[in-house]
Amino acid sequence: MVIGLTGKSCAGKDEVASILSSLGFYVIDEDRLGHEALDANREALIATFGDAILTNGSVDRKKLGPLVFSDKDKLRLLEAISHPWMVSETVRRAKEAEAKGLNVVINAAILKRLGLDSISDEILFVDAPFAIRAKRAEARNGTKIEDFEKRERNQEDIVSIFETFGGKIVKVINDGDKPTLYRQVKEYCDTILSRG
Repeated sequence: MVIGLTGKSCAGKDEVASILSSLGFYVIDEDRLGHEALDANREALIATFGDAILTNGSVDRKKLGPLVFSDKDKLRLLEAISHPWMVSETVRRAKEAEAKGLNVVINAAILKRLGLDSISDEILFVDAPFAIRAKRAEARNGTKIEDFEKRERNQEDIVSIFETFGGKIVKVINDGDKPTLYRQVKEYCDTILSRG
């Protein structure tokens, strides 16, 4: 089984992925693959965005991020370069894991934008109110509210997955403490594993 794990920025996808991993699921983290995609597509990125995105010869996400998240056209350029590589690598890893009898989790905020909802058997959507997510972003990265709002505008398509995905969608609300989140995720896992 392949589960598409998604939700907006700072909703708690990584925490849910960590819980799923501890319960025996094989997690493919699209954010990590995004790092790998920058290295794999370094030359194309330099040709598109210039060498100001480099630090010590490597593409620096801290330089590239503000550039693309504040400009939808530049974000589309980045996606056109990195997404095809990420998708093919995800499909390869998912097939390998399933061949070993493992349940797979694809942890991706932009699951739908990548087209990875099409290989997911069901979707696990992690949700939290905007105010809570903004506070988490500030506590975690020092992100100012106006920068978080810009990122939010670039993630408007994330919620639309509910309208277009044909399979089962399960929603987890992450507005409380970690034990509450763990209980929700464990209950979800138990229902999957009971299906056999």
